[in-house]
Amino acid sequence: MGTSFQIGNVPVGEGHPVFIIAELSANHAGQRDIALKSIERAAKCGANAIKLQTYTPDTLTLKSNAPHFVVKTKNEWNGRTLHDLYAEAMTPWEWHAELKACAESLGLPLFSTPFDPTAVEFLEALNVPAHKVASFEIVDLPLVANVARRNKPVILSTGMASLGEIEAAVATCRSVGNDKLALLRCVSSYPARPDAMNLQSFTALRSFGTVVGLSDHTRDNTVAIASVTLGAKLIEKHFILDRSVGGPDAFFSLEPDELEGLIKAVRDTERAMGAPRFGVSADEKASAAFRRSLFVARPAAKGTPLTADIIRSVRPSYGLAPEHLPRVLGCIAARDLEPGEPLTWDMVGPKAVRPKVTLRLATAADSDALFAWRNDEETRKASSSTAAVPRADHDAWFARSLDSKDRVLFVAMHEGAAVGTARMDRDVSLGAASRVWEVSLTVAPHARGKGLAAPMLTALSDAALEREAALLLARLKPENQKSRAAFEAAGYHGFSERRLGEETFVFCERLLTT
Repeated sequence: MGTSFQIGNVPVGEGHPVFIIAELSANHAGQRDIALKSIERAAKCGANAIKLQTYTPDTLTLKSNAPHFVVKTKNEWNGRTLHDLYAEAMTPWEWHAELKACAESLGLPLFSTPFDPTAVEFLEALNVPAHKVASFEIVDLPLVANVARRNKPVILSTGMASLGEIEAAVATCRSVGNDKLALLRCVSSYPARPDAMNLQSFTALRSFGTVVGLSDHTRDNTVAIASVTLGAKLIEKHFILDRSVGGPDAFFSLEPDELEGLIKAVRDTERAMGAPRFGVSADEKASAAFRRSLFVARPAAKGTPLTADIIRSVRPSYGLAPEHLPRVLGCIAARDLEPGEPLTWDMVGPKAVRPKVTLRLATAADSDALFAWRNDEETRKASSSTAAVPRADHDAWFARSLDSKDRVLFVAMHEGAAVGTARMDRDVSLGAASRVWEVSLTVAPHARGKGLAAPMLTALSDAALEREAALLLARLKPENQKSRAAFEAAGYHGFSERRLGEETFVFCERLLTT
């Protein structure tokens, strides 16, 4: 498929800069000098080509005042006859050679839109490097074929055309052996409203396997710049030296400063589009130093278990990456650590040796023990509700816990004895398959003070991994420093206070890694 070609010596299409066409059209006020100055100014603005329109009023319409030949629009053309309008707008054919020579002397190819076979032959005699087919003529397949068989790039405006009409025009060009084609998204309204442009149409235009672009009749540059992000490789805009001079197309044409602004914005957009890439770029290298990493936040003697208050994820980036925090927490310090040191692997020792705790699923036989542990005075102080749990409420809760697919209730075992309970509740607000679970812990009264809470939490993390959990959450009372210490020792981090209803809790989490 033809996704690139050349106009003159300028490559157009994929892999090449956007080709910007300054359409002179009727913006010469019938004066050759204004036409020449317009070409010179467009070149200074940075345009890639100049385009004319080649016709006479008699090749386009009839000289008639009948209602069918009077323009009925809401713009400056309203009330004029077609013949009168085209007579004012046409570029005299005897100017073409001089205008082409002027453009080429400035390094710009000049081509035109022919509207009938005589115009095609005239332009071919001038050896123009390409031909444009206007939106209104895309359905004139004999004219399309006449242009296409010259084996030069053919730029087809698609304003008003259905997909079937576009397909017919493209097929006509290819049937005569010409695949050097461009399709321009266009709305044949003067001026066109931005919200009528429907730039998503580029998706369909690209399916034809041609170069794609935009013929833009909106009053500013927003649509043209946006089209670049959607793959436009040609942009055509009407150009005038001074709108105040007037003329049939003046009201929707760009003045020099506006054309310069368009070209700069298009080039900036092209550079911004760049190519797909990720990671730290050369421009971001200095900023990368301020990414987060792991640092020592509190002094820790050699052998001290590393907790979330000793090792923190902070800026800058000279320590281990934050992703290693779950692996680091619970290990011991390999040497004395001082605040402000970036953490490195040689500062991290093995996991702290703790009492061996295993978990088993709770059964109906555990109900009495759990009832007693839940109503222990110290347990109630640490709970969100300090009131004693009635037996009937406990029995109902325990039965639901055993039956629920979104709750897992464990009994912790140490040296053959039950030493507490651990519970996981799936966060169903994230969906039935949520991998986020909230955990809670109760250490039996007879097992307190033996350092079993952190090992229970570690065992719970292992059980959670077996159930494909990804993140564990916990909420603690702010005054419960013992529980916080246990969660820190078990690798939980991100401790932050949050108010729920009338109560304030400290929330923490542990990201699970295999």
